[in-house]
Amino acid sequence: MLSPISRFWSRLAWLRWVLLLVIAVGGYFYFTREKVDPASQVITSVVKRGDVEVSVLATGKVEAAKTVDVGAQASGQIQRLLVKLGDRVKKGDLLAEIDPSVSQNDFDEAQMSIEGLQAQKTIKQLMLDDAEQELARQKTMMEGDATPRKELESAANAVKMRQAEIRQLAAQLRQAEIKLATAKTNLGFTRILAPIDGVVASIAVKEGQTVNAIQSAPTILTLADMDTMKIQAQVAEADVVRLKAGTPLYFSVLGAPETKIKAIVAAVEPTPQTINNAVFYNALFYVPNPQGLLRLQMTAQVTFILAEARNVLTIPVGAIGKKGANEQFAVQVLDAQGQIQDRTVNIGLRGNIVAEVKSGLKEGDKVVIGNGSADDVAAPAKRKSGKVSVRA
Repeated sequence: MLSPISRFWSRLAWLRWVLLLVIAVGGYFYFTREKVDPASQVITSVVKRGDVEVSVLATGKVEAAKTVDVGAQASGQIQRLLVKLGDRVKKGDLLAEIDPSVSQNDFDEAQMSIEGLQAQKTIKQLMLDDAEQELARQKTMMEGDATPRKELESAANAVKMRQAEIRQLAAQLRQAEIKLATAKTNLGFTRILAPIDGVVASIAVKEGQTVNAIQSAPTILTLADMDTMKIQAQVAEADVVRLKAGTPLYFSVLGAPETKIKAIVAAVEPTPQTINNAVFYNALFYVPNPQGLLRLQMTAQVTFILAEARNVLTIPVGAIGKKGANEQFAVQVLDAQGQIQDRTVNIGLRGNIVAEVKSGLKEGDKVVIGNGSADDVAAPAKRKSGKVSVRA
């Protein structure tokens, strides 16, 4: 049996050998580990030709350039509705019919009133002819002193009275003709015709429904001219100061993101809209729609082009370092030997993702944009404001 002291020294010796073994293994891995090339720890991007585009992004709604609410100017029951949603109609096409009974009666009554007045006018004209003949006879007799002057005067007054009656009837006849024309117009209002070429965008009534046009003209349906579309793009107040009439743009819709439709700004509305405490202004532009790709209420992703450079050398904005003199900036370049070198370049048009290189680099050079960490990879995206975009 070993004494306690002997057992202690025995364990101490064992621990010493374990410690020496750990040190030996660690030293082996330290001196035999693979040397890491510092250049392999950075993220690079190749200098290449592309397009630099400084732009303002916005979203908008597609509307018809022209819409017309077709109303009813006659009261009554909708007897026929001849169109349905989405139908394309031409100007003058019959859209709906309202019960014409009351309007037809008014028209017939006005027409009969004219016929009665015309009959009275004929009678009065015959009476005037008789009165004129009597006056002529009295004048002849007066020349031969064969009749008293009173008879001559009575005959003259009779002629004047018949002439006045005919003038009165003529005025009444004109009034009746106006009433007839009004009744004819009101009868025409029972047939609702298309005022423009367009597409039926909405229908507000159904067959059998009664409409009342006494106080206001109720809307029957809405027509939209879909050949030309209007887009209202909501632009933030921070960006709208850079837009003006004539600013070029392109946009796409969610259903066809690959199709870019070009246009120019027609106008910027002066009155803003406040949405969630943010101020936006509507920029308006118009585009033809011959293929019918654009539909009402589509969402448009709009890009307003503020400046652009085509087919130029570009590098990511994240590769640009500190600014020096004369618009020169520091960048880091990875050479053919894998060594990182400092370089001074001249930067032209600068966007939020890529920038134009005017001098200091050539096509195919590799510029350093990060050290491989997640933060460096995401840095260019974080710098994007959300309202300005650059296409490369």
